[in-house]
Amino acid sequence: MKILISGKGGCGKSTISAMLGKHLAENGYRVLIIDADESNPGLYGMLGLRKVKTLAEHLGGKKRARVLMAAEGEGELDEELFNWTLDDIPAEILARKGNLAVLTIGKIEEAGEGCACPYGFLARKLLEGIKLGEMEVIIVDTEAGIEHFGRGLDKYVDIVIDVAEPSAESIELSRKIGGLSKKLGLRHILVLNKALPGIREKLPLEPNVVIPFNQGLILGSLEGREVMPVQQIENLWELLAGCP
Repeated sequence: MKILISGKGGCGKSTISAMLGKHLAENGYRVLIIDADESNPGLYGMLGLRKVKTLAEHLGGKKRARVLMAAEGEGELDEELFNWTLDDIPAEILARKGNLAVLTIGKIEEAGEGCACPYGFLARKLLEGIKLGEMEVIIVDTEAGIEHFGRGLDKYVDIVIDVAEPSAESIELSRKIGGLSKKLGLRHILVLNKALPGIREKLPLEPNVVIPFNQGLILGSLEGREVMPVQQIENLWELLAGCP
């Protein structure tokens, strides 16, 4: 199963990705979290992992990614580029703990280095080519907003988890994410995160899973602690596992 995590910036996508990845790994699944967010560096810390080389760095850097992207446009790209299983992924680009591993596509590091389009290309080709076996799951932690729909990442996943926070802007974006997911024929699961008491009844959308606001997560992040799955993550996985 390939799961894409989408939503507004700051809504908790990386936190949900980390908690879901941990929950699955603890229950016998082999899990790969793909960090496709070119900005946020926090996923490693949430999982207690050290940073490793990115996929872009492994391939020769952003310039090399641009060359590969141009080759695809000219119909000259080797389509076997990422014809991988989880066991084929080079060890130098995997931060691993037990059944859980993280692979980062690439990060914006310098002012004026240009757009992140080459990283979006690499993420799409990786998702397109990688093959999963039984009891193997990929979770894709995306950048804020819906650019990943434009990049085509969503064509190569099975389910979209839409993380929203209780704000008008986030809920409006969730409407958009739901509509785009429907057009692609993808199951759309709406997770309301950071929910305060009584907020659910005031929403124009009905969430599938509600995760209450937890100040402990904020304090834990500031103190550098790993995130631990909350009870609602188990409920979320039950929904995902039951998806047709």
